[in-house]
Amino acid sequence: MGNLRSVAKALEAAGSDVEVTSKGSDVAGAAALCVPGQGIFGRCVDNLAARGLEEVVRSWIGADKPYLGICLGMQILFEHSEEAGTSKGLGILSGRVTKLPDTVTVPHMGWNTVGDTYFYFDHSFAVHPADEGTVTGWCEHGERFAARVETGSILGVQFHPEKSGSSGIELLKGWLGSF
Repeated sequence: MGNLRSVAKALEAAGSDVEVTSKGSDVAGAAALCVPGQGIFGRCVDNLAARGLEEVVRSWIGADKPYLGICLGMQILFEHSEEAGTSKGLGILSGRVTKLPDTVTVPHMGWNTVGDTYFYFDHSFAVHPADEGTVTGWCEHGERFAARVETGSILGVQFHPEKSGSSGIELLKGWLGSF
């Protein structure tokens, strides 16, 4: 859902050959899988299920193949989200997705740091993994939340590398060079 072309262009700039598809059969021969997303958590999970892609994602990750989830593509890996009531996620990772506090501007839109590096964010909900050991980058916007998670073959980022200039391209190059 959402920003497919800009993510594809960023991956190409990082050195990848990219095929944008919504067909599970097209994924089988790929070296890696990137699931970007903008939109509503529950609708995204429902769209994946309706197209048979939920099982593709589960099988892909279960086979320990490289997966990059960007923004909503990371959030859906978790058990549930508060968005639109309570929406069930894929449950591949333990944890929850909660609304950012009303004490700050929501959506969190613009540049913020993850460690010492600036990335571009655009979100209203944030990931809180049950296992904080999977978090390799934190961010603050009204609360501390996971901006980057890594476990097994999974890399998930809350920010948008495709909108983050050279920092985003470097992150994508690092991911592409990891397999």
